[in-house]
Amino acid sequence: MTRQEKLVVLVVVLLVLTRVGALARAVFISRHYGAFGLPAYDQHVWQTATFIWGGLVNVGAAIWLFVEARAAALRSWVWSLFGLCFGLLGVALFYLVELYATHRASKTNYSFQRTLIRYAASRR
Repeated sequence: MTRQEKLVVLVVVLLVLTRVGALARAVFISRHYGAFGLPAYDQHVWQTATFIWGGLVNVGAAIWLFVEARAAALRSWVWSLFGLCFGLLGVALFYLVELYATHRASKTNYSFQRTLIRYAASRR
């Protein structure tokens, strides 16, 4: 499984968990409180749970970026800070930078190879 495939699996799982959590919250609130909505204390509990979940996602993204950046020989602490601050957006940015670097390297390599072929052909 490539790194991009791992990223897609991670993002899909996190998005599904987020949507299922939002649905479960809506069902729980409607069944227990009806049309009156949440009392202030319960609203605070749900906000805290949402904050903790978002923090866990960001910590997971930071760990993911630390490992991937270290494997790619990049500054792992910088990328882990991006993951900690921006979550999945930091992961997406990392892979966009990686794809750009790969594309640029292949294009540069192709140009270099073409130059060598032309040089070799002119020497014949």
